[in-house]
Amino acid sequence: MILHPFKAVGSFLKALPLLFSSDLRLFVLAPLLANFALMAILYMFAFGFLTGMTDSMMSWLPGWLSFLDWLFYALFGLVSALLMFYGFSVGVNILAAPFMGILAEKVEEKLTGNVIQEQISLAFILSIVGHSILRELQKLAYFLPRVILLFIISFIPVVNVIAPILWLLFSAWMLSIQYLDYSFDNNKRNFRDMRASLRRKPILCWSFGFIVMVLLTIPLVNLFVMPLAVVAATCIWIDAFKPDTDVTGNSAMGAR
Repeated sequence: MILHPFKAVGSFLKALPLLFSSDLRLFVLAPLLANFALMAILYMFAFGFLTGMTDSMMSWLPGWLSFLDWLFYALFGLVSALLMFYGFSVGVNILAAPFMGILAEKVEEKLTGNVIQEQISLAFILSIVGHSILRELQKLAYFLPRVILLFIISFIPVVNVIAPILWLLFSAWMLSIQYLDYSFDNNKRNFRDMRASLRRKPILCWSFGFIVMVLLTIPLVNLFVMPLAVVAATCIWIDAFKPDTDVTGNSAMGAR
């Protein structure tokens, strides 16, 4: 357990050359191009949407508070921006899930030599789209109640002192679940079993999540975090979780 943070760092160092390897290039570029296109389209409409949402919120204020317009514009603008950011993140994760699953699959095949899927075809991609979306909705159903609880805690006096720490830990945990789940899913581990496996190695998962959080704050680098995190998570799956699966024989659990 003491070495788990180093194992998390090592997974990203191992992922970098894999990310740029010729046989994985297509599986990295496809989701990246889709991601960039989606970002461009959304940001084209984001400014107008945010302005409209902020104006709508301002219309609810009574006239006698008009001298505080600047403050409320700032606050409502921040709320609107956060809603757009989280909405965008959820949308990207759902749309990119099939691509990320295939990337994790190809990385595992490259590292282990075990072929999971013989051939990638349009029919195969279409067959996993529905499953991938359902899996992402499972994650969303897991995240939302906990986010709401943390949001409530943030406004409770005294208790809210620890809220920033809880947000930090939960954000790292969410990122671990988001990216490690692709390999678990490829190996037919259901969502509940995946979470149970991650709970047995919390330091490793938090370390991985914190690294992703740091990378997301770096301009330009954050554009490539998604495929990098998937490759690194697949390396962690092979090194830390797959051996446990092989021993217990749970790899047959769940259904794709």
